[in-house]
Amino acid sequence: MSARPLVALLIAAAFLAGCGGAPPSSSEVTGEVIVSAASSLTEAFADATRAFERQYPGTKVTLNFASSSTLATQINEGAPADVFASADEAQVKTVQPDRLATAPEVFARNRLVVAKPAGSTAIMVYGDLAKPGLRLVLAADVVPVGAYALQSIEAADRSGVFGADFRGRVLANVRSREANVRSALAKVELGEADGAIVYQTDVGASLKVEAIPIPDAYNVSATYLIVPLKGGTNPTAGLAFVAFIREAEGQTSLTKRGFTMPSR
Repeated sequence: MSARPLVALLIAAAFLAGCGGAPPSSSEVTGEVIVSAASSLTEAFADATRAFERQYPGTKVTLNFASSSTLATQINEGAPADVFASADEAQVKTVQPDRLATAPEVFARNRLVVAKPAGSTAIMVYGDLAKPGLRLVLAADVVPVGAYALQSIEAADRSGVFGADFRGRVLANVRSREANVRSALAKVELGEADGAIVYQTDVGASLKVEAIPIPDAYNVSATYLIVPLKGGTNPTAGLAFVAFIREAEGQTSLTKRGFTMPSR
């Protein structure tokens, strides 16, 4: 089946499940669609937007990037948005239920790494995060990558592999808690931090940093969810964008940027 009929079918299914009435046709997908998306999706969604607008020439996608927690707050306060793409399930659950047009769906996954300045030797392995005097940056706890980072540190602490009170020694090195993952990465790029826990896709988007892997035993699989919203300016195009992200061309935009796909 070609991309356009598949998207049309997905739009119809989503519309019938969440909105009632007759589903829209693909010819009705026009106008501006506002997509509020997690910062870590910046490059992948920029790619997907260009492909979406080629497929639907009458559309214009406006991308609003911030931390998932910030976006959820904006949506609850009435900010215009047709789609919400979050880096975790927790922030989707904070969105008022009457704003969700359908059930949120997982569309991508990501993994954590430690980002360090290219060529730096301050951090060579994950355990170095506890070195005295290290300058570490994390995202705020309410931000998905900040919560995932804490889960990773706590798993390493419980293992006992890195000595007593690994969690306390790592957190003692934290110099700032940033508003989103890209702000944390920027501190490393500017040389203001020796390292930050970010997503592997963020390191892939920067030429100024390199990744230190986090062992599987202490890593966390970040789960991304997407949902069309009620109360936006263009719900039909919002449904179409969600469907597009979930079909082949949208998924290709994500895999090219280092995301992995959920099992169907």
